[in-house]
Amino acid sequence: MAENKNVFSKSKKQLLSEKIHDEILEMIIKNATDEDMVLNEGRLMEVFQVSKAPVREALIKLCAEGVLQSVPRYGYLVIKSQEKDRQEVVRMRILLEKEALKEGYEDIVQYHLPELMRQVDGMNGANKLDDVWMIWEDNCEFHLQLASYSNNRLLLRYLQETIDRQKRIYAQQTWELQKTLKTIFHDPNSHRRILQELSNHNLELALKCLEQDIPVNEKSIVLNSNFGGTDCIVNT
Repeated sequence: MAENKNVFSKSKKQLLSEKIHDEILEMIIKNATDEDMVLNEGRLMEVFQVSKAPVREALIKLCAEGVLQSVPRYGYLVIKSQEKDRQEVVRMRILLEKEALKEGYEDIVQYHLPELMRQVDGMNGANKLDDVWMIWEDNCEFHLQLASYSNNRLLLRYLQETIDRQKRIYAQQTWELQKTLKTIFHDPNSHRRILQELSNHNLELALKCLEQDIPVNEKSIVLNSNFGGTDCIVNT
């Protein structure tokens, strides 16, 4: 298990159980548990230094979300993600993010490219397995920021829910691959390519780059964590 740490320094409005829920996901992604170790309430209570109630609530939620499976008198096991779930969430992200970029295109090009480039410049490429959570958070932050310029609140809500669902799948996938992976790689140029095409007023190619930047399976998420780091190509 991970060492004790203060996991409650985020939003004060966020419920304790929600914070523990997110921390357990992070533990799974970082493989912060011993190999083949079963998650159990008692050990998690020690790690987070909290009572049983918020830990149990977080575990129940993770079970309801299909991340964990409760095994009576044993603990909680990580469920292997299903290919159908992966494909559905990727298709939804592509639909929502491409629509958001179309709606926000004019404002982005006219007002927001410099700040988006500063955001990308602040992201560092990572090459250690311990960095998978940071890579995921950085990538999601960029994509949500890009979509926010659509000013379509309903679309953004659905996109946030979709990304949250993919994060849970991401946790399951990295858990499955931890034993064979030694390094990962994140290329921030995948985001720069999107912005470069927007700067060139080439919306079609920017949309293609955006689609390639969304992970489609566990290999693109973990082994090739630039989320589509190859050059964007538009078929003609």
